[in-house]
Order: sequence, then structure tokens, then C-alpha cells
Amino acid sequence: MRRLISLTLVVVLGLAVASCGGDDASDEPLVFGEGEIPSTFPDDFPIPPGSVIGSTLVDRVNNRSEASLRVPADMVSTVQYFTVGLVNEGFVIDLSEGSAAEWTLKFSDGGMTGLIKVSGTASGLSLAVVTLNQP
Repeated sequence: MRRLISLTLVVVLGLAVASCGGDDASDEPLVFGEGEIPSTFPDDFPIPPGSVIGSTLVDRVNNRSEASLRVPADMVSTVQYFTVGLVNEGFVIDLSEGSAAEWTLKFSDGGMTGLIKVSGTASGLSLAVVTLNQP
């Protein structure tokens, strides 16, 4: 019985590790990554210079990709960068609202929709989470 439980645990952990890393271009339905913008993002998607890419997600089941960024600029500058960059690349800003603590941008481009949540930090950096939903 112990061997069966141990074998089951090894198989489950192996599957979990396999689905939590690796190339987002694989056929896995759910891929977690870190340090690189997923290949599912459009090539022309604006990423602020000097940004550090944190955790990423590619969800092929729901056609969703996500990346977290640490941006070396204050929140207002980061929101301005995304707004200008998105419009320059042909995206439409559908919503831009927030407060001094957090700002939300909703945008679209053809069938793709997206959301960017930007928050400021006490150190003058900003944190952004970019979510893209593709048809």
C-alpha cells in the first residue's frame, strides 16, 4: 500500500512540475514561467524599457496570457507609457481609470482584449500585471 501511495505521489508531483515550467510554445494547456514575456504576446506589444519580467502564465484552455512586470518608473509614467504605446500600435483604449494607488487600462485590438493593472510602490517603482485574452 505504501508503494502505491509513493508511486502515485511521484507521478502527481512529476506532472505538476512538468506543467509549471518550460517553453510556453509547447502544447501544454497551462504553462507557468518567469523572466520572459510569453511568446503568445504580440511582437509589437509595448513593454516599458528596463522592466523586469516576473511570473508569467499561458492558459491555452481559456486563450489567456499574463505577465507581471516591475517597472523602473512611477505609476503615472508607467500608465502614460502603456497608453501611448498601445495607441501607437493600433490598440484602442476602452477604459482608463483608477486612483493614486492603482490604475486600470482595458484595451482591445480586433478580437483581442486586454487588461493592465498598475500600482505604485513607496520606492517609486511600479508594478504592472498585463492580461491578454485572444480569440
